[in-house]
Amino acid sequence: MRFEDAIEEYLRDQRQAGRINSPNTVRGCRRVLGLHAQDTPCGALGAVREDVKRTLARWEHPNTRAHEHSVLVSFYDWMLTEGHRVDNPARQVARTKTRKQTTIRLTRREVEAMIAACETQRERWMILLGVCTGARVAELAALQGRHFQRPGFVWFSADIAKGKHERWVPVLPELAPVVEEIRATIRPDHHVVATYKTSSPIQRPRTCQISHTALARVVRGVAERAGIATRVHPHLLRHAFGDHVARHAGLRAAQALMGHASVQTTASVYVDRPDLEELAGSVRGLRYGEPVASRRARFEGQMRAHARDARTSRTSTLDVGGKGVIRFSVFTR
Repeated sequence: MRFEDAIEEYLRDQRQAGRINSPNTVRGCRRVLGLHAQDTPCGALGAVREDVKRTLARWEHPNTRAHEHSVLVSFYDWMLTEGHRVDNPARQVARTKTRKQTTIRLTRREVEAMIAACETQRERWMILLGVCTGARVAELAALQGRHFQRPGFVWFSADIAKGKHERWVPVLPELAPVVEEIRATIRPDHHVVATYKTSSPIQRPRTCQISHTALARVVRGVAERAGIATRVHPHLLRHAFGDHVARHAGLRAAQALMGHASVQTTASVYVDRPDLEELAGSVRGLRYGEPVASRRARFEGQMRAHARDARTSRTSTLDVGGKGVIRFSVFTR
C-alpha cells in the first residue's frame, strides 16, 4: 500500500466516522502525515519507532510536538484496526510533556478603547462581533447574513462552529446596531466581514471569505490605535467575551454561549482564574507604610462589603469527575 493511498483512506474513514469534521483539521492531518511519509523510507507498512521520532523532531515546541504525535498515533491505530499492521510504532514513542500556556486577558477599559478606535464599518463589525458573541477566528470569518436572520440572536450553524456544535448567542445591547446594519445590507449567502485584495483597496465579492491572517491584521491595527501595549490577536476578543459572561450569566450559561464541549473548560479558564479587574481590586489601596489600625479598618470594611455581596449571591459546587469539586458563585443583584 502506497503511503499516500493510506493517508487518503484514513482521512476518508475518519470523516465518515465523525472524528474529523473541519476542513482545517483535514489539511492539518494531511500535512503531518505527508511529512511523516517523507521520513519513512519503508512506507506505512514498514514504519518503525525511529521514523516516528524523526518526524516529531521537526517541531521544537512541546505542545506542537504532542499534538502532531496524537495524529500519528491515530493513524497507526487505524492501520491496526484495518489489519494493515500488527503494532503501532507511534505508541512506542514516549509522549511529550506539554507546556502550560499563558492566557492573555483584556480589561474592560481596553475593550472599550478598541471599540472606540474603530475607524471603518468593517472594523467596528469585526471587533463588536468578537467581543459580543465570543466567535472563534474561523467562525468570525465564516459568518454570513443567514446567521443573523433570527431577531435577537446570532446563529453559529453546525457548518461553521467548532466540532459542528451549533449554538445561539443572544444579541447584547452594544451589538444590536451592528446586527440591524447587517440584516439591512448583507444578503443571506454573503459573508459579513468583507475581504480585500492585498495590492489594492478594491473589495472582493462578499462570497469570498476573509483569511485568518487578514482578520488578525485588522484586529492588531485597531489595538495599536487604541494604545494597548500587549500584542492583541482575534482570539483575545473571545476571551474578553468569556470573562464578561462567566461572571454575570453563570457557569452553565457561559458554557453554552462559548460553545465549550465540557463545562470543565469554561470553569478552568474563565471562573477559577481571577480577571485583571479582580486582581487590581484585591490590592487596591494596599501600602507597605499603612498603619496597622487603618489597615484593620479597611479590611473590616472589605469584609462587610463581601458579606453584603454574599447575601445576594448563590454559591454552588460542581463535581468534575474525579478531579475535585469547583465552587462558584452566581450573583443575583
